[in-house]
Amino acid sequence: MEALLRNQVSSATFEDGSDNALAVRALHDPEAFTLLYRSYALDVYRYCYRRLEDRDSAEDATSQTFVNAYAGLRRLGHKPFRPWLFAIAHNVVVDVHRHRRPCFSLDEADIHESSGPSPEMLAIDHEERDGMQQLLRQLSKRDREVVELRLAGLTGREIAQALGCSGEAVRAAQYRAMRDLRKLLNTEGIVER
Repeated sequence: MEALLRNQVSSATFEDGSDNALAVRALHDPEAFTLLYRSYALDVYRYCYRRLEDRDSAEDATSQTFVNAYAGLRRLGHKPFRPWLFAIAHNVVVDVHRHRRPCFSLDEADIHESSGPSPEMLAIDHEERDGMQQLLRQLSKRDREVVELRLAGLTGREIAQALGCSGEAVRAAQYRAMRDLRKLLNTEGIVER
């Protein structure tokens, strides 16, 4: 998925470079929305993957984000496109978490075998990512959301717009998150470089 999106991004060329101008054009010209998709699909996918920790769910959430964005273009108004798009992605991820339910009871769990990789293989393949996810899970919800949006490449201002809070609240959350992550890293014996 990432390789495909990376190729699409490199082929995207904007005539005037303005996301909002493309969004206005997309109301009547679907090709303009295609350019926006190519520009942001990889970043949205990475954000969704970081939050959902599952490739299929992240791909579905990315698709749903762009479906919702296309359907809601008329509501964009004068808001900047990028934080508006990530606000939609954030809401899609929240909905996915809200709707996740076990398909069977815990008593039946031993009957169902997974056809995926073994837990040992997953641990080996994803050790670094899992370690970071565990650290992020120890942060407060707001601090974790700010860090995840920052990791997706949003600026402080864009994060504030996406989460509907002030820039000062974002800066404070970032400061708390970095302070808490440093403490966690020092507690676990990981030396900062």
